[in-house]
Amino acid sequence: MLAIVEKSLQALGHARSDSEITRVLGDLASRFGFRSAYLIEYSNRLTRAQRVLDTNSARRDWWNDFFSSDLRPAPREVAAMPAGETVKRYDSSRFGPGSERLRAACEAHDVIDVTSVPISFEGEIVGVAGFCGEARLGREEEMALQLVAYTAFAHLRGSQAQVANAIALTPREREVMRLSAEGHTSAEIAERLGMSTRTANQHVDNVADKLGARNRAHTVAEILRRGLI
Repeated sequence: MLAIVEKSLQALGHARSDSEITRVLGDLASRFGFRSAYLIEYSNRLTRAQRVLDTNSARRDWWNDFFSSDLRPAPREVAAMPAGETVKRYDSSRFGPGSERLRAACEAHDVIDVTSVPISFEGEIVGVAGFCGEARLGREEEMALQLVAYTAFAHLRGSQAQVANAIALTPREREVMRLSAEGHTSAEIAERLGMSTRTANQHVDNVADKLGARNRAHTVAEILRRGLI
């Protein structure tokens, strides 16, 4: 077991791209008898996936559709994930009455049987690693899976920081954030740009999600720090 962990951690230490991190996850999944693996970083509001790595190339585009649909888990469901547990194993028994559409989608993309590793930071869920297949692990294997999953997630965040300044904002988002940085309220911004206050707030929320910011002030600070307006 130690050899598997050491090899995985060494490979992650040399990983310089998302594809290399994904390859390490795939190797680990295979060693433990899983068919595939994925790693999700949630947005700060837990409403969508900030980033997803998936060893199953046929499933990568599906995640965008999944998180933009009504099938995605509600923020309260994500927040309620058992962050204190090492791993959680899910199978078809998790689909109750009324979950037929969700079950069909999961079945079509081989995410019915999943061993899940919740990733938490300061007591809050920030991501999850999933290993797809019916493999059952002992306690030592679960600990190894958790260690490598957390390390992979840290590398994912590190690689994200390296390309943070390349985050693309739409022209409208730039306008809204420029006015926000000047100290205007959402109502004032809405009046100037001919939109509703709700739409102005939505633009700010979208930018916050892109930057991983926690609130409006943090979003403005990050925009200015990164020179995005």
